[in-house]
Amino acid sequence: MKSADKNSRIIGLILAIAAIAAVFVTEQYFKPAYAAKSAVKLGCFAGAILAYSVISHRKLSDVINLHKLKNARALIVSALFCFIGIGIAFTLFKNQIDLAAIRQSLMSKENLTKENCLFVFAYIIMVNSFLEESFFRGFLSHLFTDKKLGYVISAVLFALYHIGIVAGWFNPLVFVVSIAGLAVVALFLQWLSNRYETIAASWLAHGCANLAINIIGVLLIFELIG
Repeated sequence: MKSADKNSRIIGLILAIAAIAAVFVTEQYFKPAYAAKSAVKLGCFAGAILAYSVISHRKLSDVINLHKLKNARALIVSALFCFIGIGIAFTLFKNQIDLAAIRQSLMSKENLTKENCLFVFAYIIMVNSFLEESFFRGFLSHLFTDKKLGYVISAVLFALYHIGIVAGWFNPLVFVVSIAGLAVVALFLQWLSNRYETIAASWLAHGCANLAINIIGVLLIFELIG
């Protein structure tokens, strides 16, 4: 049984790395519109999770650590912390951020317009955040027998995976700070997931962070800032 469990974990790790690599290559080299890119990401991440669930003979809810959320009120502070933290970070670093370049990237690279951006951002807040929490905090981080090692590797891969998304948005210093900050945020989200024994907790916080980021995105696209 132990050998079978070890083998399934190794296969799960291979699936996870392959999924991240496929999404990264799609983002960096093929550069499709957001809808196509999201479809690739959904297929790769969900496919890896489902395949591991079958191989390991584990329930899908256990693989991604999706269980009933207890004491939801205690999460409000964490969710607000994520939302307000993004706003504070943007205020502190906005002079080092090329807002015009981000607007151009959103509208040309992602094909976002004033007509469709609200739908896309709603998807990012609700669906994309759930997909990432399921994959990184639920699936990937628990493939390691050494839990702390799994949390760190998952956080690092989460940060590196975002390089393809934010590349060209910031000057080199802010870019490095942003990637390091994403790793720290990933560890915080992992702590929430473990603390409340479900990714529903980290999903809520992640969604609030995305809400703050996408409010900035809306303001950029409608040319209310930058």
